[in-house]
Amino acid sequence: MTYGDGELAAVAAAPSDLGGAALRLYTLHERPGVRLVGEISPSTRLVWRQALDQLADRHDHVCFLELSAITFVDVAGASELARTAQALNERRRLVLERPPPELPRILELFWPQLRTIEVAA
Repeated sequence: MTYGDGELAAVAAAPSDLGGAALRLYTLHERPGVRLVGEISPSTRLVWRQALDQLADRHDHVCFLELSAITFVDVAGASELARTAQALNERRRLVLERPPPELPRILELFWPQLRTIEVAA
């Protein structure tokens, strides 16, 4: 998955028998990170993992996940996010911008001491 100017970073589309779920990722040009559109579910898990891995591999101290267009996040998707954040150096941060309401609640419930994730309303 590579990021280019104005290009779609990646798309995952579920088979039609799973309801056509998709997750699209776009590069944020004004700061390091990605904008996600769609849902984070079993049918989009591979792209979600790839996006998180790519953000974790960056050398930026802060990476942004703009999530205002995410319509659904399952607990497994939140778990992938938490695992990625736990693997970061404690001086690094993942900033979740406008996440769906369930995501901060899941993170607080299962990972209350996770300091490498910040939620921005």
